[in-house]
Amino acid sequence: MIRLLLFTAALCGTVVLTDWTAVTEWNVNIPWDLEATPLQIKTDSTLVQYEIYKCVYPYRNLPVQPPVEVDKIWTITKTEAAMIITCNGVEVVNYLFADSSDSDCSTLSQPDVVEEIHFSGDHDKASDFYRAEPECPAFTVEGSTQGSWNASSNGTTVTIECAANHVLEGSVTLTCQQDGSWSSDVPQCVGKLIYFLSKSLGWNINQSFSRYLSGKDSAKY
Repeated sequence: MIRLLLFTAALCGTVVLTDWTAVTEWNVNIPWDLEATPLQIKTDSTLVQYEIYKCVYPYRNLPVQPPVEVDKIWTITKTEAAMIITCNGVEVVNYLFADSSDSDCSTLSQPDVVEEIHFSGDHDKASDFYRAEPECPAFTVEGSTQGSWNASSNGTTVTIECAANHVLEGSVTLTCQQDGSWSSDVPQCVGKLIYFLSKSLGWNINQSFSRYLSGKDSAKY
C-alpha cells in the first residue's frame, strides 16, 4: 500500500526531478509546485490511498486498474480550482476545492501555492518512484506554416500544416504522450517537386533531396 498526503506549506523552493527518483524512506515531505509541474508516481502497489490536507480526509482509496502488481503511473496535477489524479492516463479523481466544507481547503486554490507530497506506507518501497511529468520536446518543421512548436505537456495535440507548394510527409497531428514522447515521428513538409520526384524514382525523401539537389541551388526548390 502507498499513501499520499498533499498539503500546502510556506516554503522558499521546490523540487523538480525529471528522472525517476526512488522513494527510499517513508514520511518524507517533498516540496513541489503542482500547478507549475505535475508530479508522476510509479508504483506496482495494488492499494493506493490519498488525502488532501484540510480538503479530503481520512484517506480514500484510489481505483487501481489493473489490480495486480504491475507498474502503474499516477499523475497528480493542480489547477486553481481542483486537484486532478490520473492512473495510466485515465482520470480517477477531479476534486473541486469549493466542494469542501472546511474553509481552510480554499487555501489550495490560491495561485503560486507550494505543496508538499508526503509518502507513507507499510510495504516494500522498492517499486516506488517519483518524478516531474516529462514534456514532449520542441521541434521544427521546415516548410510548415508555423515553423516551430514549443515543448508540450501530456495530452497536448498539435497540427502541422505545410506552406504552399509543399506536401506533408508523415502525420498531420501529433499528441504528447505520458512518457514525454510524441505519438508519431515529426513529419516533413517537402517541396512538391522533390516529393513527386521521390515517388516516381522510388527513393525516400531524404535520398531524393540529396541526389536531386547535388550541385544545385537548393533555394530554388
